[in-house]
Amino acid sequence: MKCSYHPTCPGCPLLSHPYPEQLRQKQERLQRAFDLFPHLRLKAPPVLPALHTDAYRHRMKLHVHIRDKDARVGLADPRTGHVLDTPDCPVLSEKLRAGLGTIREWMAGKHGIHSLDLRQSAATGELQAVFACSQGRLPGGEKALGKLLAKLPALASVAVSVADPERRRVKGDAPRVMAGREWIGEGIGAARYRIHPGAFFQVDPRNAAQIHALLRELAGTGAGTDAGTKAGQPGGFTGSVLDLYGGVGAYSVMFAQAGASVVMVEEDAAACRGARAVAPAGMRVIEGPAEDITPAAAPARAGASSASGFDLALLNPARRGSDPRLLRRLPELAATAIYVSCSPESLARDLDTLAAAGMQADAIRAIDLFPQTPEVETVVRLRRAPPLQRWPVPGGEATGPDAANTSGAVGTPAEVLALLIGDTGSSGQTNGASWERVSRPAGHSLLKISLSPPATLPPLLRSLRDRGHPLAGEDARTRAFFEDKALLQRPFLHVSRAGSARAPLHGDLQIALDRLNHR
Repeated sequence: MKCSYHPTCPGCPLLSHPYPEQLRQKQERLQRAFDLFPHLRLKAPPVLPALHTDAYRHRMKLHVHIRDKDARVGLADPRTGHVLDTPDCPVLSEKLRAGLGTIREWMAGKHGIHSLDLRQSAATGELQAVFACSQGRLPGGEKALGKLLAKLPALASVAVSVADPERRRVKGDAPRVMAGREWIGEGIGAARYRIHPGAFFQVDPRNAAQIHALLRELAGTGAGTDAGTKAGQPGGFTGSVLDLYGGVGAYSVMFAQAGASVVMVEEDAAACRGARAVAPAGMRVIEGPAEDITPAAAPARAGASSASGFDLALLNPARRGSDPRLLRRLPELAATAIYVSCSPESLARDLDTLAAAGMQADAIRAIDLFPQTPEVETVVRLRRAPPLQRWPVPGGEATGPDAANTSGAVGTPAEVLALLIGDTGSSGQTNGASWERVSRPAGHSLLKISLSPPATLPPLLRSLRDRGHPLAGEDARTRAFFEDKALLQRPFLHVSRAGSARAPLHGDLQIALDRLNHR
C-alpha cells in the first residue's frame, strides 16, 4: 500500500514493512506480553493475515480543525498536536473516503466541530456520522445539516455529541440523532445488526468473519456433549452461552442463530436496544455491568440447579481489559470461556488473574484486524483448572497479586519495590526501614525499600503518604489515571526479596512501568 501521508501521519507505523514482516512483529508483541508472566507458559501462535490490507477501515474517528475556507480532517501530529489533513487516507474504504470528502467541504467555516466519527456499513453501504461539537451544538443546526444530506444521500444517520472541551478525547459524549434513522444496518455472515451512533463494531466487518469462525471453532471443541456441544452443527455450539461486554450482539446473534441459549450482558443502553431489535429466539439481553451477573442467570436445564452456571462464557472487553472482580468469579459462571482481546498487554495481565482464580488457557489464536499497525487481535479459550497461585523462583517461591496482598517472593519481606506519587527525593529512612529511588517513571518515584527486622513496611508507607506521596494504584485521586494509562489495577507493591527467595517484578507492574515510561 502506498500513502503520501506516511510517515508524518501516525496512523500506519508499520506501512514501510512488508506484510509478512508486519505479522511477525505482531506475533512478537504478543509473545513479549506473555513472557512477562513466565509462570503461565504461554506461546503466541502465528498471526492469521487480514483479508484486506488496504481500504479496510469502515469506521474512523478523526480530529477536525475548522478554517473559514476549508476544514482539516485527520489524526493529530504526535509532535505538534496539529490536525494532519488526510482526506485520501488509503486505509479507508472507498465509500468512506468519498463521503469524507463531501463532509470535509461542508464543514468549512463551521467553527465548533471538534471531531468526526464516520462509519460505513459493509452490508448496505449506508453512512453514519457523529459530529462532536462544542456543548453538543452543531453549527448551523438542522438547516445546515439539510444541505449536507442533499449532497450526500448515502448519509442515513447523523448524530451530534458533546465534544471534550479539553480536546483530549476524539469521541464525544451523549450522541443524539438529528437526522435519518437512529441506526444503520450491518452484517457478518447470516447475522444482521443495528449500529447506533458511537457503538463499537469491528472496523472491517468482512474481516471480522474470521473472528466469528475462530469462536465457532473453539466453542465447538471446547466442551463435551454433556455441556450441550453438538459437533457439526452450524456455529458448533448449542449449549448455554453468557456473552459479557456483548455490545450490539455481534457474537450473541451468531450463537443464538445456531441454536444456543444466550444471555448477553451490556452496559450501554443504545447497544442493548440494537441487540434486542435483532435478537433471535433464545437470546436474552441484560442491560447492566458485566460484574453484576450471577450463575443464576443461566437458563435452567433438566436436573440442574438454577445456579449451576453457563456452559460457555464470552468476553470481549475494551482495550483496557476486564474488571478483576469479574475475572475472579468467572470459574463459577462458566465451565469454559473464550476471551477476545485487542490488547496483548491487558490480555496477558487478565490471563494471570484468571489462572489464579482457577481458569487456564488451553488454546490461543491470533489474527490481524489492523494491517499497517502493531495491533493484534487474540482469541483465547480457557477451562477450569486448579488455581495457579504459587510458582518456583530462585531461592524459593513467588505469588501473584490475586493470591496475596501484594505480588512477589513468599516469606518475610526483606526488599520491596513500590511506586509512589510525585518526587520523594533520592533516599530516606524511618523506623529501621530505608529506601532509595531507582527511577522516575512519568515524574513519579520507583523506590527500592530495604527492611531490617523488626522493621515493617506499613509505617514507612504511611510516613511517605503523609508527606504527599501515596502509593500508585491505591490513591483514589489518581487511581483512574493509572488504570487507564498504565493498565494498573492494584497498588504498585512487589516483594523482590524474602529470605533467600528473589522474585522478578510481576508482569502487571512491568507493563505499568513500560507504559508510564513511554507516555
